[in-house]
Amino acid sequence: MKRSIGVVLLQISVALFLLVSGITGLLSSSAGDLAPVVEFFNSLFKSSSVLTVMIIILSISQIIGGFFLITELFTTDLRITDMILVILIILWIINIVLVDFVGPFGSGSILRSTQSLLRYLGTLSSHLMVLGALVLVTKKYA
Repeated sequence: MKRSIGVVLLQISVALFLLVSGITGLLSSSAGDLAPVVEFFNSLFKSSSVLTVMIIILSISQIIGGFFLITELFTTDLRITDMILVILIILWIINIVLVDFVGPFGSGSILRSTQSLLRYLGTLSSHLMVLGALVLVTKKYA
C-alpha cells in the first residue's frame, strides 16, 4: 500500500515511541507508558508474580509492535503488525480511561486550579495523539 510521507513519519515516530516505552518498561519494571494499566490490575490481583508477568508481557509487546512497524517500512505489509497494533490500541484506550478519566475525576483533582486543568488537558491531548497515531498506522482503520 502506498503511504504519504506524513503517515510514514508518523509510523516511524510511533515505532520509536513503542520501542522506547517497552525498553523503559523492562529496565524500570514499570511497563513504560502502560504503567497505569499495570497499576490497575495490580490493585485487582495484589500479586507480585502477576504484576511481574504483566510488566514483561506489556513491555515486550510494545517492543515487538515497534519492531514490526519499523520492519514494515522496508518489507511488504505484515498482517501480524496489524494484530499487534489492535492489541496496543485496546491497551492504550484502557490507559486513557484509567489515567485520564477514572484517576483524575475519581480524586477530583482536575478542577482545583487552572494549572491542574491545563496539565490534565495536556496529558489527555498527548494520550489522544498516541491513540490517533496508532489507529492511523494500522492499515485496517486508515
